[in-house]
Amino acid sequence: MSARANLLFLLSAGAGLSGCATISSPQGGPRDLTPPKLVSTSPANGARNVKQQSVRLEFSEPVQLKDLSKNLLVAPLLTDNKYQIREERSAFTLLFEKPFEPNTTYSFNFRDAVVDITESNKASRVSLAFSTGARLDSGSVKGTAIMRLTNQPASEVSVVLYPEADTLNVRRGKPYYLVQTDKAGAYALQNVKTGRYRIYALADKNQNGRYDEGEQIGYLPELVTVRPVLDSVNFVLVRPDARRALITGQQGTFNQFKVSLNEGVQQAVLTPFAPATPAAVATLNNGVTITDKGRTILLSRTPALTEGRYVLAATDSVGNTGRDTINVRFPGNAPSRRPAAYNVEGSPRAVYRQGLVKYQFTDPLQPLTPGKTVGTLVEDSLTRRPLRTPQEATLSPDRTVLTVVLNTRARKTVTLNLDSTAVVSATGQRLGLKPLRMAVTEESPFGSLAGTIQTKYKRYQLQLVDASYQPVAVLDSPKGTFRFDNLIPGTYRIRVLIDADGNGTWRGGDPKLLVLPEPVYVAPQTVQVRANWEVSDIKVAF
Repeated sequence: MSARANLLFLLSAGAGLSGCATISSPQGGPRDLTPPKLVSTSPANGARNVKQQSVRLEFSEPVQLKDLSKNLLVAPLLTDNKYQIREERSAFTLLFEKPFEPNTTYSFNFRDAVVDITESNKASRVSLAFSTGARLDSGSVKGTAIMRLTNQPASEVSVVLYPEADTLNVRRGKPYYLVQTDKAGAYALQNVKTGRYRIYALADKNQNGRYDEGEQIGYLPELVTVRPVLDSVNFVLVRPDARRALITGQQGTFNQFKVSLNEGVQQAVLTPFAPATPAAVATLNNGVTITDKGRTILLSRTPALTEGRYVLAATDSVGNTGRDTINVRFPGNAPSRRPAAYNVEGSPRAVYRQGLVKYQFTDPLQPLTPGKTVGTLVEDSLTRRPLRTPQEATLSPDRTVLTVVLNTRARKTVTLNLDSTAVVSATGQRLGLKPLRMAVTEESPFGSLAGTIQTKYKRYQLQLVDASYQPVAVLDSPKGTFRFDNLIPGTYRIRVLIDADGNGTWRGGDPKLLVLPEPVYVAPQTVQVRANWEVSDIKVAF
């Protein structure tokens, strides 16, 4: 039986000898809405020259502890000084195994750990500070933390301090001071020893007290001098990425080889082991597509992409490139009956005159050549208009969706005829393209959003994001005005990734934690997009 269990057993036995009294909620009467109040502490708050080896807190009513190990924050950290808990009716005591360090100011913040026994009302501001020396440290640090890509408060993240003389860092060592932000992203550290510190805000997912690659972190390039009155130190949390994408799985079928990755990539290039000309490599990569938000690379069986060993180079959004040797196999035989080569999204019989039509293909297509005609649009059976890429026709990044924008003046009907010599499957499958005839309507199932831009920056990415802050449409540095068409009705928000140094890439974070991330503008208000409606008065200033 543990020491704590022994202690609780003795307390229970003592309660039995005194009359078997039990603590329970009273029956009937008004509901208890009053939280318990801290009556006294030992040591007293602000005490100096403390020699005792325990901390006791007494409250105005019976209380219980809830998730103490999660809620209690002690600064400086007591990494090697464990404690036991002695609970009383309206008080509790922490009994430490070792004496506190000499000439040190300690602060205890119990946050939401103390609640009453009737309604679990939380006691507020349960904290105390004392010193084992003759003086009480008076340094303080406060501020806020937000998430860079959303500008939302970074709640319940750790703000940690490392003294200048500490040879370890946020990746290897334990912090000297630690506090957590509240739901509004605010934090405050009191009774800190004055001096120079490295300071970070860390979304410590695995709760190991250190920064691990892949976690979100806010950082400052320079040391902070902590003194009794310090201006707010604010953070923006980003996810610096110095790691290349890693292959987590490989699986082949008769006509595709799927490579799964642990993170999204933006580019994938396949090269053979034997020397090959640039033209041959380009033909080989006609069978390479990226899906699943960059987490899956599909290698489609083509005359150029056959079974064998290749080098796959995958590059993420910040330029980290991983190169792996893969052994491509296409096991099994083709099914006796293959699925249809394509379908038209929604099987439309009518279409808005300025709407769009999406062809969904089973296998990826060969890349489209800019400026090349991919088909014709027949308007009212009278006029024929060429469809060119990218003006009227575009391919999705995985080359399985061909989107045709109509913008027609037809009064009654339109017929889409795709050119089988221009729209070609990368695998060589026959597509069986057929004319698509549709009636023209004046009612659009989509909405539009337009507005003006005021900025001093020359390079930026204007994004329209959904409720989860995922981009649904992107414009590269539009000047003066912007417009998003063919939007599915819903709630959206404008976000701008600002390329402040003009190098063509937005910097989300420095893996060395020395250069701050570039700015992000997130519109404070959302925009509601409705079908057959245009919102045209959006103003974006950054």
